Amino acid sequence: HLSELLNEKAISLSLNARDKESCIKELVQLLEAAHGVNTRGEILSKVLQRESMMSTGIGNGVAIPHGKTRLLDHLVAACGVSPEGMEFETMDGEPATLFILLVSPESLRGPHVKALANVSRLLKEETVRNSLRQSGSPEQFMATLREAEGRFF
Repeated sequence: HLSELLNEKAISLSLNARDKESCIKELVQLLEAAHGVNTRGEILSKVLQRESMMSTGIGNGVAIPHGKTRLLDHLVAACGVSPEGMEFETMDGEPATLFILLVSPESLRGPHVKALANVSRLLKEETVRNSLRQSGSPEQFMATLREAEGRFF
């Protein structure tokens, strides 16, 4: 579950970024600070490299940038909301407002794919997306996420 890969410190309800690359940088900084890791740019490099192959903007205002690093031993996540939205080369051409960054160890295959699939399935639900976007605090974001995971998994 996404809620198990997060903590309140890994959630920003008002990203400062206004473009794709600065959004990914901000999410990586958030993730590293919240989870107490410093990969000296490796996570950022891997996520940007993955993004250059194909956009992770899945549509409906959602983007799920992700990558793998040898410097982690477990899957971690960070989430961000951009109330104004930003261009993210999404599949539907709409601005992205909800961002889920997933980073896993290079050695981890199955759990990484499963986490991506679970997040994608959860965020297909418009009510879940809207509730997450409208969260008033990181604690409320986590509570909303846990409640949604309880309903859909």
